[in-house]
Amino acid sequence: MFIYSSFPELEAFPVKITCLMYVCMLSEIAKYFLLLSLYINLCLHFFCLPRFQLTLLLTSIINSSKMRAGFTTYCIAIIALYSRCSQGKDFHKDAGSDSPIRKPVVLVPGVLGTRLQAKINLTESPGWFCPKVHDWFDLWLNLDELVPWHISCWVYEISMHYKPGNRQPMNTPGVDTRVQDFGGTSAFEFLDKNHEAPGSPYFSDIVESLNKLGYTRRDDLKGLPFDWRITPSLNESLLMNLTKLIEDNYYQHSNRRVVIIGHSMGNMLIYYYLKRQPQAWKDKFIDSFVSINSPYLGSVKAMKAIISGETEGHDEILNRLKMRESSRTFPSSFLLLPKTSLWPEDKSVVVATTARNYTVHDYKALFKDINCEKCWELYNYFGDELGDLSAPNVEVHCVYSSQLPTADILMYDADSFPDDAPTLKMGSGDTTVNTFSSSYCLNWRAEQSQPVHDVSLPGNDHVGILMNSTLIDYIGNVVMHKSSIPKRLKFDHL
Repeated sequence: MFIYSSFPELEAFPVKITCLMYVCMLSEIAKYFLLLSLYINLCLHFFCLPRFQLTLLLTSIINSSKMRAGFTTYCIAIIALYSRCSQGKDFHKDAGSDSPIRKPVVLVPGVLGTRLQAKINLTESPGWFCPKVHDWFDLWLNLDELVPWHISCWVYEISMHYKPGNRQPMNTPGVDTRVQDFGGTSAFEFLDKNHEAPGSPYFSDIVESLNKLGYTRRDDLKGLPFDWRITPSLNESLLMNLTKLIEDNYYQHSNRRVVIIGHSMGNMLIYYYLKRQPQAWKDKFIDSFVSINSPYLGSVKAMKAIISGETEGHDEILNRLKMRESSRTFPSSFLLLPKTSLWPEDKSVVVATTARNYTVHDYKALFKDINCEKCWELYNYFGDELGDLSAPNVEVHCVYSSQLPTADILMYDADSFPDDAPTLKMGSGDTTVNTFSSSYCLNWRAEQSQPVHDVSLPGNDHVGILMNSTLIDYIGNVVMHKSSIPKRLKFDHL
């Protein structure tokens, strides 16, 4: 009883305690070998001592002429050594310790980053080749849905609709959609279930790297898959579930605060969520926020998707104008447009035709000229959803890329505007998000007391950065608290 009350750490090793309880019944030689074996077992199990120290200690025990007289002392010494070793390798220490720990993690993917499923029971369809009834199937990403002879069906199934004067979007009548594996990561590790589509690997490398650090999917490594067509303000149930996900992760893992890691538009969801939480709640539950290539100020590429369609370079396979048709119905398309109030004034022209230029202050005229006046209504609903982008007041790791050609201005011939693909005037970014947009989180350094780490990874494209070994190692340091992390890290072209 004395052993248990004085050294509660031993409760995790009942077999070793039993050995100590019975050791007094053995002969002196048996005691010697049993104690030696127990000592070696404890030391090797925890690897808390350098080998030379272990050797010296073992030698002192073997050579001791007081082995018999000091039997009780050696028992207590071994227990004390166990206590010290267990403290040295305790993965339940507070986050302020320099000892390795595994902080619970929640991953949040970006736009187009979660697989969506649909079930249809239609009274009408856009073509004789489009099925009217189908049980649950992959709507995104599914290459079979995007082939030229079927893409009209896909657009009909994935598009959203609105009642007059109502900002709440609806699926096409007869279409139900869902996201699977809430709390898990399977819906966004790869973008298609067969892992065959171009660009299919998404969070897979990060998840695998965390697995190697000891993380377990759905346990201390959780995910927030979501319907990326809609914006955070439209998804109160998702935000409530995120609260439960974070709090469960905290309480299930010894009250360790949670690291939230987002990519692309997923960071905008995280930001929106954090700004709505009380500071006391954030101080208790949130360790830090890792923001990777977020379009905080929007993206010119998102404007291209609405004006003339975006196929990610696959115009020969995908129908660009059909893709545009669906993009114009998603609330998230308008959340991702360049922000009128925060976009740099020296880059205010985002669309140029041979007839006129359009700045970020000319959206109403622009949407009228591209025959999408509904776009103006949707922009007013969703375009400024993040507000003034003031600091979230949590520790932030601001990860961004640069030095890759990224659209600054879309240039069109007036005669073919808006249906032809534009010529792009390039600036610096990650091929999708302009650097001044993804690095906007650095502005929070002047607004909050919590650290904001500057993590520049030039030369990485928007999604490819998630496979970058430097970023993966950096995330490993953040979640394992291996060492103090400097406030600014700038890596060479990687």
